[in-house]
Amino acid sequence: MVMPTDLPFLLTLWEGEGASVKRIPLDNLMLQPADISPVRVTENLQLSVELTNGREDDEVILLWDQLVERNESAAEQPVILSREHNRHLLNRSTEEYPWRCGLYQYRVIHQGLTYYGTFEVRPRNVDEAQLISMHDTLNQTLEGLIQDYLKMKRAVADTEVLKQYASWRYFTWYEGVEKQLLQALKVIELNHEAELKQIYLVESAQRRQTLKSVRWGAAGHGAKYEGVKTLNRRMELHADSESNRLIKYWVRSILATMGQVITALHADYHLLSLQHDRLENIIEQEERSLQELRQRKVVARNHLDQTANTLYGKKQNLALLAKQLSELQKFEEKCKYNYSTLRKTVLSVFWRGIQDQAPRRLLLGHHHAYGVIYEIWKGSASWNKSEGRQGKELLVPVVKPTSLLYEYYVLFKTIESFGYLGYEPYHDTITEQLQQNYYMGGLQEGTAVRLKKGSSLIVITYDQQVEDVDQMALTKQTHFFSSDTRRKPDIRIDLFADHSATNETRFVSSMILEVKYRPVRNIYADQSYTDTMLQMSGYFMFRYVSMEQGRKRYERTPVHNVLCIYPGDEQHEPLMETGCGTFLQLYPGEHSNTVGLDLLVYTFRNWITAK
Repeated sequence: MVMPTDLPFLLTLWEGEGASVKRIPLDNLMLQPADISPVRVTENLQLSVELTNGREDDEVILLWDQLVERNESAAEQPVILSREHNRHLLNRSTEEYPWRCGLYQYRVIHQGLTYYGTFEVRPRNVDEAQLISMHDTLNQTLEGLIQDYLKMKRAVADTEVLKQYASWRYFTWYEGVEKQLLQALKVIELNHEAELKQIYLVESAQRRQTLKSVRWGAAGHGAKYEGVKTLNRRMELHADSESNRLIKYWVRSILATMGQVITALHADYHLLSLQHDRLENIIEQEERSLQELRQRKVVARNHLDQTANTLYGKKQNLALLAKQLSELQKFEEKCKYNYSTLRKTVLSVFWRGIQDQAPRRLLLGHHHAYGVIYEIWKGSASWNKSEGRQGKELLVPVVKPTSLLYEYYVLFKTIESFGYLGYEPYHDTITEQLQQNYYMGGLQEGTAVRLKKGSSLIVITYDQQVEDVDQMALTKQTHFFSSDTRRKPDIRIDLFADHSATNETRFVSSMILEVKYRPVRNIYADQSYTDTMLQMSGYFMFRYVSMEQGRKRYERTPVHNVLCIYPGDEQHEPLMETGCGTFLQLYPGEHSNTVGLDLLVYTFRNWITAK
């Protein structure tokens, strides 16, 4: 290892701001990208780098890894440090944190030499063991939920991370080996291994006779040619050898895998297209409604502004969906072209002469091209591209932001809580219900889970914005509406009751969960109101509307309580009642238990029995 005392410069990270700033020396540099002990930083804190020691005329170039959008190249963003410009801000605390928990690589270039180091982003409000426990909880229900397949990072020597990626990554790997594969197939055509194969020809002169020749001459067509023609055996060289059959079998296997991945990509495109069309229809309806509202003189200006802002946000989401659709379509077309090119190769005159079946023996040809195709087939079969590619840059998905993973964790623990109260999945399993709104590794807005116990029905809805007026809530059959600007809780739990006399399901009340991945000091104040407390108060403005016998029926206080769920603080009570709702700690504990789960179950039980 190249120790910091061996270097003609010294780089220092500054983590945090003000009195809480922390100094972290970048002292883990090596001349080779091998297993390097990482420097550790904490997520969501401001980072800056400083050249604290260097010669007057020296320039140090720092390449600090950033996340990369899927289907985009990993563009470098060099930071040039010198005596005059010796400090650079890597991220601002007021902006979205640009990294996710995990390992990253950085490089330092000085006087033509490249030094390598790694840094690890650690969670801020939970420890690493708790984060792993959260990952396990999520993956048990939906495998791959923790990964963000729209964001990538350069792979660091971590084989566990390299094993986790979505099916579309197959073609990213294939593009790197396609040229080798096609060249190897062409080389085999020109330098193929042949074998002698026995054939029979009807000829005038008698040559090599076999028992088959005798039988042919004594019966059937052979009797007509007696004394004129005979059936002779010949030995000819054929490309239809077992080693070539094996190659064709492997190429067919690669094509089959490519076909499966293209099908998966097309399914992704179809789901995203439906989501785009639904949102487009909603925007068209709301634009018409907004135009009608503007023509009414009695409508408050604040309400018009709020409606317009909501519509603008949906248009931004629509533009993002359109961009993703375009990128996915281009990627699918590119994959189809790769598939078509390989298929045309295997349908050439040479390869058509090779039997399309697995050989009896796994016999590899002696030419190096056979070995090349064998290695590519192995990579295709396993989808594990880390082997033999350590020297080549590889992009892998990162985990989702810890704040989002904590939202998912609370959602799953909420579902688990009702299991303790005797509720069971209604019609479909929990996984099947979640998968109905599971796209590109993430849960979509409005994902719902239904649970049943006797005549009681629970509907748990994730990240759904309620409407701003009652008529829109009725039109969309979402029923909830609010005049407040805060209309999108993280989790809404609705309680319904079956009435045997009318055979109808009637709304009873709701519980709202707002999830905050923050310390309690940032979300609660006993002498004033925080933004979180105002947000919780706003949820009590929700209303519920339904139609009964042609008339509107309103529930003007449908929200029983608002719970703010946060990771926990031992200095505060685990359950804290306030005027704007209840604050409850929920986080992974030791021995696979969940701290606060018993209090969550207790809260839900009291709510249900009170109704």
